[in-house]
Amino acid sequence: MFSPDDFEVIDAHVHPLELPPQRIGAYSREESMEQFDAEMRRAGVDLYAGSVIECGKNDDFNWIRHLNRTALRLRDKYPAYIPGIHVHGKFVEESCAELQAMKAEGVKLVGELVPYVLGTGDFNTPGMIAIFKEMAKLDMVASLHWVCKPEAEEMVKEVPELKVIMAHPGEPWGEDAWGGAKERLKFVSQHENVYMDISGTGLFRWGFLRYAVDVCGADKIIFGSDMPTCSVGMNLYGAIFEHLTKAEFEKVLSGNFRRLMGMEQK
Repeated sequence: MFSPDDFEVIDAHVHPLELPPQRIGAYSREESMEQFDAEMRRAGVDLYAGSVIECGKNDDFNWIRHLNRTALRLRDKYPAYIPGIHVHGKFVEESCAELQAMKAEGVKLVGELVPYVLGTGDFNTPGMIAIFKEMAKLDMVASLHWVCKPEAEEMVKEVPELKVIMAHPGEPWGEDAWGGAKERLKFVSQHENVYMDISGTGLFRWGFLRYAVDVCGADKIIFGSDMPTCSVGMNLYGAIFEHLTKAEFEKVLSGNFRRLMGMEQK
């Protein structure tokens, strides 16, 4: 059996924090960013990526700017952190300008975008589609919370060149066919620029990761934990426990994210 020490590990789905309201874990109490960073290292994670999440003023784009600048400050203080930023479907012009400004800062990841927290609108609204087109022009990567079927179909139709990481595979079953991980993975396998991060519900089912790689190919699956909502240790060691080859683990645990982000391959 492998261990995290055998690989470079990049967690592509976390939510770091600077202020108390950004502690979004269900059992969070007094954690600091110093503790968060130390916990990622303790689990065996080399680099971690994602957006700062905090409920705020959903009708004010300055709130989006605030969260994005928080991410930049954390990046500058914690070298292991790769920032993800936010946009807002009701503020297309402002969002596109923010994308350009963040790209100039060296930021390439947008998200995880979580509409129900920030009120950004569904991913298939005209505003979000326009923003996705700008993201594609800038060669940025979208990390999206639980994309429903109509949203996913509209996105790949309107912006097929956009690189999308769909978060949270979910259970193998669901209220409808799309609600199940098997259908979502099938969708990923059918679209060149769509990927699945394995954070949240799904990984704890025995054999999930082997199944996901068999359906989608090892090039389409990306490790993520959703820390602090979920435990990075449980997710990483759950992934390592699966029956993948060394080459497959190298892709899932870091190689695929490096390729998507245009990072140098190790």
